[in-house]
Amino acid sequence: MLRHLLLGTLLLGAALFACTSTDLGAPCNMVKALSDGGVTNVVVGDLSAGKDFISFGATECDDLICVVDHTSASLQLSQAQRDAGTSFQSPAVGYCSLACVQGNNSTCSPQYNDDQNIPGLSMTCQELVLDPNLIRAICQSDPMSCQQYFGTNRGSFFCARGTPLDGGP
Repeated sequence: MLRHLLLGTLLLGAALFACTSTDLGAPCNMVKALSDGGVTNVVVGDLSAGKDFISFGATECDDLICVVDHTSASLQLSQAQRDAGTSFQSPAVGYCSLACVQGNNSTCSPQYNDDQNIPGLSMTCQELVLDPNLIRAICQSDPMSCQQYFGTNRGSFFCARGTPLDGGP
């Protein structure tokens, strides 16, 4: 009896471990702060081709971090130009991300719907925000702006798709 109970406990534990759910890579809408303290969607027209964007406060994401990488930004802008500009005011769509440690890609997997196994959708740990020393200098010299732009997340590295803009790994 004890053997069966132990075996059942081990199988249940293995099943729960194997079914770990993540929203890393799931679709999300980018948001930005308003001067009155509210938030609104970032729209496609706010993006710049070839630039990475990161948004803190995306409620669809467990870690509240939404990313539009440089390739996706270019694609969304290109689509808006093809449809005669009608989608420039559409919400910019990114994917859920999370902070990671430089040089350690293990945080960036597994992904939503096992996207890490689909070419072009796997993520690596990339520097998407200003250099950590510059963030620290901004926060020391102007705490109000620091809070406005960075909130409580002062890291520079986040999980993102594609090749980093600096050409790194």
